[in-house]
Amino acid sequence: MKKTGSIMGTRTIKISDDLYLIMLLPPIPGFNDFIGSWLYKGEITYLVDVGPAVTSGGLAEALKELGVYHLDYIFITHIHIDHAGGIGDFINHFPETQVVCHKSGISHLADPERLWEGSVKTLGDIAVAYEKMKPVHSELLVDAENFSSDHITPIITPGHSPHHVSYLTGKYLFAGETGGVLFSFPSGDYLRPATPPKFYLDIAIKSLDTLIDVKPYFICYGHFGIKENAVELLLRHRKQIFFWEKVIIEEMVNYDKEDFIENCIKRLIAEDINMAGFDSLNKNMQNRELDFIKNSIKGFAGHIQRK
Repeated sequence: MKKTGSIMGTRTIKISDDLYLIMLLPPIPGFNDFIGSWLYKGEITYLVDVGPAVTSGGLAEALKELGVYHLDYIFITHIHIDHAGGIGDFINHFPETQVVCHKSGISHLADPERLWEGSVKTLGDIAVAYEKMKPVHSELLVDAENFSSDHITPIITPGHSPHHVSYLTGKYLFAGETGGVLFSFPSGDYLRPATPPKFYLDIAIKSLDTLIDVKPYFICYGHFGIKENAVELLLRHRKQIFFWEKVIIEEMVNYDKEDFIENCIKRLIAEDINMAGFDSLNKNMQNRELDFIKNSIKGFAGHIQRK
């Protein structure tokens, strides 16, 4: 990987001649190496995810720095505001580009008020720092299930969210958060589930199996980076989800106690070998991760209660 530059709240890494990772840097402690937008420059040129509104101007400038003045498509893995919150601002720089997303996300991107209100309720100050979403003209929005191209294939993968889509092009799988959240360190990887409420384990596993069946070579994560052992990582994450279910089921006897979530966190960090890299995160990153781990545990707890 080759770093190519830093501009206006972004940092660009050249992965290969046809793929760039544009790192989006919102003004939140611990979020520097957390949100990315993928730029593919090949037979067609497209973007996968645009990040939050606060970094949309920086993303547009980063594309200009790379000589990109036209996008054939913008693909949205899901409409959470760290992945799609900037689309209403960003599309003004590419006003004729089609935006491909899950059909249930189209109405929210055309009129994001309810999505924004829900994001503020769930994320609080983080949502405010991401900045408010703006609408996209409905004629630009395309249902991923009706999209067809010789160059890229949408794969419907609910699990992390009901409106999640992954995208496969050649050797690259843009998995969003279907394969969890991964960070790599010299000492190894840190991998965790992204399973916020409402979480349906059977749907998440089916989505993982769908991606495993297409046998991708590279997996491009929404959070964060690219790895070449895609099938191995997806299988590892599949096993991890069942391990988290087992641990949290064992802790559910204390569900009504104040320390339920804290006890789950302690056990998962200590017992899940995929979480061993937690200690390699700096303090701000650990605080960020603890917030998301709590949300993921709540998702599992809801699934277990329904079960």
